[in-house]
Formats: sequence, C-alpha cells, structure tokens
Amino acid sequence: MINPFIILTGKTASGKDTVMAKLLSRPPNLKRVVTTTSRTPRHGEQNGRDYNFISGALFQEKIKNGDFIEYVSYGGNLYGTEKSQLTSNIDSGLIWRIDPSRAGQIREFIKDSFEKNITRDLLKKIIVIYLTVDDEVVLKRLQGRGLSQQEIEKRMKQDTRFWQEYKNNYDFVVENIPGQLDQTVDKIVNLIENRFS
Repeated sequence: MINPFIILTGKTASGKDTVMAKLLSRPPNLKRVVTTTSRTPRHGEQNGRDYNFISGALFQEKIKNGDFIEYVSYGGNLYGTEKSQLTSNIDSGLIWRIDPSRAGQIREFIKDSFEKNITRDLLKKIIVIYLTVDDEVVLKRLQGRGLSQQEIEKRMKQDTRFWQEYKNNYDFVVENIPGQLDQTVDKIVNLIENRFS
C-alpha cells in the first residue's frame, strides 16, 4: 500500500483535531504535518508538536527564501507550512489538518512548490477528506466556545462560501456524527485503504 498523504479539512467545529488525534493513534502510522506560526505559544502548547513557533522576523525571512508551500496572515499572526515538513517525510504516511480554502487548493500549492519528481510522488499519495457535521451541532459547539453571534454567523457563512468554491476539489466527504468518533475514523481508514490498496 502507498503511504497516504491525508489532507484533513472540514467545517468549523466539525471535530478535525479530535479526528486527527484518533487517526494518529492507529495504523497506518501517520506523521503529522506541523504548521509554523509567528504567534506565541498558548498555555500547554509545545513547540514542534502543536506548532513550530518562530519569530515574525524569521517567518518573513523564510517567506523571502521560498521555504513555505503556503502561508496566511490570520488574527495578526502568520501561519504557514514549510516545504521541509513534506520533503523530510516523503516516504511516510502524512496527515495535514488545514482549513477548507487551503485544502481546496492543495494540489496547486504542491505543483507550485516542488520539482516534478517530488510533485509526482506527493500528488499520487494525496487524499482530501472534508469533515462535515450538522449545522445545529456547529452552532452549539461555537456557542459553547463563547463566541459572539456575529462571529458564529461569520464562520458559518465562510464555511458555506468555501464549500461552494472548493467542493469539487475534496475527494471524500465524511459526516462526523457526535458520539460516533470511532465510526468516523473507521470510515476514513476504509477510504484510505480502498484508495491505495
């Protein structure tokens, strides 16, 4: 079986981090693609595990050097994925949790970032999985995070916009039904096995 390169994306509050953690604990032994950020670590976050934390100046230098596959400014901080995250693990199974707009463009990012042989190897391993969950569940989860109604509406509208723009670029849509985490992960593992066996 080819070592898969799983791009995990989905709606706001669809359980992406929880599903990713569960996938990382099961075969095929996946390595997580770790995002680099210029923001400071939050309580409990570890460098190299949660994010690669660097200064804004070093982040800008890495942009100039062409070190990133993609990067974005969000909430006053920079977030990006360094090419080395993929090239140093090209023979491993990888999982990359990324927002829906970036996931929708992932194949283009790879084509623009690597030479042909690496691009070819990565593209044949990619499977883009979009997690969805009922809007009522999203609403409750976001309210539980203490977000304002305005922020909740903004995030849900953004979800709809990204879905409409990029839905044809997602390979599979998996519903993450609350209380059925194991079933969700089983579905994803089956999709991977069927795709690459």
